[in-house]
Amino acid sequence: MWIVRTILTYEEEKIMQYRLLKLGLIGVLALAVFAAGIMGNGRSRAFAQDMAHNTYMVHAGGFGEANVEILAFAPAYLQVHRGDTVMWHVTSFHNMRFGEQEEPFIIVEDMNGTPTPIGNPNVFFPTQPSGTAYTGGDANSGLPSEDALKGFYSLVMDVEPGLYSYRCDVHPGMAGIIEVVADDVAIPSPSEVDAMAAKELDDQINPAILAYFASSATAPTQSADGSITILAGIGGTGRASSLSFASPLVFIKAGETVTWQVPADSPTPHFVNSIPFDPAAVPDIIPQENAGGPPTLLAGPGFLGTTPDGATISAGAAFNSIFLAPGQSFSLVFADPGVYPYICHVHPGMGGAVIVQ
Repeated sequence: MWIVRTILTYEEEKIMQYRLLKLGLIGVLALAVFAAGIMGNGRSRAFAQDMAHNTYMVHAGGFGEANVEILAFAPAYLQVHRGDTVMWHVTSFHNMRFGEQEEPFIIVEDMNGTPTPIGNPNVFFPTQPSGTAYTGGDANSGLPSEDALKGFYSLVMDVEPGLYSYRCDVHPGMAGIIEVVADDVAIPSPSEVDAMAAKELDDQINPAILAYFASSATAPTQSADGSITILAGIGGTGRASSLSFASPLVFIKAGETVTWQVPADSPTPHFVNSIPFDPAAVPDIIPQENAGGPPTLLAGPGFLGTTPDGATISAGAAFNSIFLAPGQSFSLVFADPGVYPYICHVHPGMGGAVIVQ
């Protein structure tokens, strides 16, 4: 009996080893198939029918060295499944607005019989809270407050398959497209989308950094024939440019002229404001009489400008240019010796000084 039991035990161990070996091979094969799905063609595809809904990140603008800013959404084109969430990382003063009609940043309204520039409420104020479902039509994130900059805004894409375009109303040309595809269509995974976004940003930011250094190396610092021109925003390459003045420090003689020129290919407008500058001079907020209504945002003197083009500036006098769009310029004659520091009040870190000898 002992011998029979020993033989049966031995046979049972062999059977168990065979089963374990078989299970091990099955596990290895399953792992290989899974790895092939991950690594095949270098892509990891997402299918809506066999996984939970994903969250995809889109960068609303970005920054690089030399105070370079890119005014673009990255990735500019994104595929999602219905039910997926799109989250925008808002790095600066941008809104995200879905809709066919373009909206101007500033509009003119009649106030007490006077045409008055105000901030467009269709741009400044949100029409859809973050985290809610987008079901089509017009929807606006609104513009972030100073405290909300570098924050996030998200929407759940609860719409039929199709193309849905959106834009930033503050920066013309800054637009993106979201394509909602059928559940059985494979799309890039969130990690792949992150890699695509990083490449799109780098492809424009890096050339702008190089262009900045090249321009700075040749920018004049001394007036010639009674004048000097300073570039406001340099190194424009596509949607990226350096938020800098070139040169930031210039030397002229009393009675000579300084001209600030925004390059025609710049994606960004600028201002020229003497310092100290009062930020309260930019907006003037008037509450609505009707409770719950959005306030009226008057464009203050810091936005409309207080100094005409070509004006003569004496020692201690303040100066504020109008809104300078790409291709526009602003000139001042400096009458007295002294140091005249200035900034662009909408772009932190963008400043310079005129030394009048």
